[in-house]
Amino acid sequence: MKKFMTSDELARDDRFTRTPVPLDFLMAEEVTVEQVEETMNMLLSNNEMREMMEEQGGASGNLFKRVRPTDDEAPLFIKTQMHGIFMGEMQALEAAGRSAWDFTDDKELPWAFQLDMARQCWDETRHVEIYSALLDHVDARIGQFPENLFLFEFGCSNDPAERVVGVNRCLEGLALDVFNDTIRFGKQAEDETIWRSVDYVSADEVTHVRFGSVWSRALTENDPKRRKKVLDFQRKVDRAFSLGGLRGSYDGANVEGFLPLAVEFRKLAGFSDADIAEVAGAAPKIVKA
Repeated sequence: MKKFMTSDELARDDRFTRTPVPLDFLMAEEVTVEQVEETMNMLLSNNEMREMMEEQGGASGNLFKRVRPTDDEAPLFIKTQMHGIFMGEMQALEAAGRSAWDFTDDKELPWAFQLDMARQCWDETRHVEIYSALLDHVDARIGQFPENLFLFEFGCSNDPAERVVGVNRCLEGLALDVFNDTIRFGKQAEDETIWRSVDYVSADEVTHVRFGSVWSRALTENDPKRRKKVLDFQRKVDRAFSLGGLRGSYDGANVEGFLPLAVEFRKLAGFSDADIAEVAGAAPKIVKA
């Protein structure tokens, strides 16, 4: 089997469509509200959502608020949320599988590394099945919304220390934020199927993030230069995963903010207050056009 595959080599059947990865936007130091709106439309929308946003006067009003179950856009929101998570779980499975296979000849890595990556593959496989069932639960279908590959693109590196940072610290950290918000939505909607299922998956994700913390330290503890390189890579990926600045820290005052950081989950996964502050500060500055 080939090692170090690229994203365009990931197998998909004819149900799936893809959107391009907006590299310039994701890595920009500053972005405008209009750029955020345009990019999020491209990444998240199908024709139905685009039409709904146009009827409501544009996307920006929807992008910068948290959707409640009683909102008109709630049924479409939860469908896109579940579909996006489903695709994210598929890409996490592919990334963990690559981590287990790509580095089998790396004498630096102990057998325990492959075991942890194999454990993650097993978990991600169950997650794909769970979210497939949740898509049915919210009356959505696989392939209903386009897939973007920026999670896979930014979460992978040919350096195993960078790989576990990108996939396990950054990608799975973002998953904790998304899951925390989905649990909140499910509880507000009194939909026990949603919130209990997502809470169950979150327990696995906490473990996956810990894998990233443990292995990134273990692989760089005696190499300060490599440690700095890995941390620089982590900041780069966190910037990309900030989604143009839409992520932010939850401090009790911005409960309406879009996708706040899941502070409690992240602390369970080994994030310190300084780590959380750094993730929150990774976003570009949003400016007026």
